[in-house]
Formats: sequence, structure tokens, C-alpha cells
Amino acid sequence: MDIRLINVTKTYKSSEGNYINALQMINIDINDKSYVSFVGPSGSGKSTLLDIVSGNLRPSTGDVYWGRVSLSKSPDHIITEVRRTKFGIVFQDAKFVPELTVEENILLPLVISSANIAAKRKYYKTLLEKLKINSIRNRLPEQLSGGERRKIAIARALINNPEFLIADEPTSNLDDESAAEVFSIFYNLNQMGLTVIVATHDDRFAHYARETYYLENGSIVNFESKAKA
Repeated sequence: MDIRLINVTKTYKSSEGNYINALQMINIDINDKSYVSFVGPSGSGKSTLLDIVSGNLRPSTGDVYWGRVSLSKSPDHIITEVRRTKFGIVFQDAKFVPELTVEENILLPLVISSANIAAKRKYYKTLLEKLKINSIRNRLPEQLSGGERRKIAIARALINNPEFLIADEPTSNLDDESAAEVFSIFYNLNQMGLTVIVATHDDRFAHYARETYYLENGSIVNFESKAKA
């Protein structure tokens, strides 16, 4: 499934009553199985853009198409179903249930959606191997390092086998080695056919992406593309 953004803007009203343009006339095509990065400093609009791409927010003007599904014109239940089945999201500050083990936290989305966990066991074990987290599956979240927590967040986002992996500032508060490992994971997942879309302030890792959009003040100011490896 491709994603297309057409003349997308997002405007907020501040507490003082002023209007703030978080995004201005964004036009982007995200092809199936691509790896896209939105890069920019804090306040540039990259997280808002990620929220709109994933359907967490609707644009103020313009439209977003997930294949033939219009984000602006579709009812909430359609948007919710597409998000649930097509998108896996790694939040900037991922939360875990402290009383549950790593394994239980990863499988939690399946429990919430009443999915057949037994049918997902083989895929779950594959995830553990891909992310190299099999040895920590019985630990509690408080026993994990920052890099390990980020891997668990990625595994949880992937447990429903989505088409898109969305990650907002996935390397915040990580050391250089852990940050590089996270982006290497994204690269390898993309090589296996997953569409990866990342928002980051750290352009050191932009080279992992096939397409990189640089944002400032809610606008795209530069774009870089490279051939698929």
C-alpha cells in the first residue's frame, strides 16, 4: 500500500488564541516497501507529520491517501481499523506495564485485540530472533537498559505483522552504539519488505533511509533520494 500526502497543512490554536502553522503545504509520496526519514530539529513539524501519515491526526487542509482510503473523508471507524491492521508504531516515550514480563508486554496488543495468540507464536519467536531479545523475554521492564527497552517497543509494534513501521525519535536518550543498532534493525526490516517511516532530529543516521525529507518550521526544505540497495 502506498501513502500520498496532497497539500497537507496542520494548524493549531494556541492558548493565547493565535494560530500556529505546524505543517504547511506538504506533498509526499511514500511507496510500498520504502524507507523514509523525516529529519529536523525540535518544533520543525516532523512528529506532527508522522502523526498525520499514521492517521493519529487528520490534516487541517489537504488530504492523505492510504491506497484508496482518504484520511479526510473516511469515518473514524475506518481510520481506526486501518491503523490497527496496517501500522505498527514505536512511540518516542514507549510505556510498558511494569508488572508484566517482556514477553507479556510484547504480546499485549494481541490480548487487547482478542487475536489468536497461539497462531502468532511462530511469528513471535521469529521477532525475538530478529531483534536478539530471546534471552531477556522473561525480565521485567525495570530490568532493561535503554537500548533493550527500545527493542521491546519495536517488537511490540511488529507483533500484529503490520505493513508500516512508524517510529518517532526512536533513538532519543540512547548512546551512539544503541542508536546505531536501532537504525540497523530498521534497515534490515526494510530489506525484508517492511515499509519504515522514521522521524528523527539526528541526521547521522539519515543514510539508512532511501528517501529523506528535511523539515524546518513546518515546511520541507530539502529532499534526498537514493537508489534501492
